Amino acid sequence: MPFTPFHFGPGLLVGVPLRRRLDLVTFLVANVLVDVRATLVFFNIRSGPLHGPLHTYLGALGLAVILTGSVLVVTQRIPNTTQWTGYRPASVTAVALASVAGTWLHVTLDAILYSDMQPLYPVLGNPLYGLTGTLTIYGACTLALFLGAIASVPPLWRRWRASSA
Repeated sequence: MPFTPFHFGPGLLVGVPLRRRLDLVTFLVANVLVDVRATLVFFNIRSGPLHGPLHTYLGALGLAVILTGSVLVVTQRIPNTTQWTGYRPASVTAVALASVAGTWLHVTLDAILYSDMQPLYPVLGNPLYGLTGTLTIYGACTLALFLGAIASVPPLWRRWRASSA
């Protein structure tokens, strides 16, 4: 998607209800991290195709492994990280699942929109392209953001209540 924030909608809508199985913070980061290279290409900082290797399931899997390792190293090895941020990953499994699910969800959504992607690389082509229209995807992502934000309220409220007690 041309604007990565569209990926936060599906990330919230899927991540909030599954937050006991998927680490929510990792899932949200994974949903947008795939576009780092594309952003550099878009702003002519890096050359190459806009949807490069990270916009494949294989590339996204590699990125998910790096993200999983990074989250675990930062939260376990850097003193006071969890105190500074208040973030504590649920478990290694939840972080790993969130990394893979988030990056693959991103690839899937973009593959429906862009003909230049090859999500199944090394298999050429894009069998997902055009499954639905661009406006449908953007509308669904916007609706997902709205619904995901609503779904976020009860857990945030419970956390706030617990911290103030």
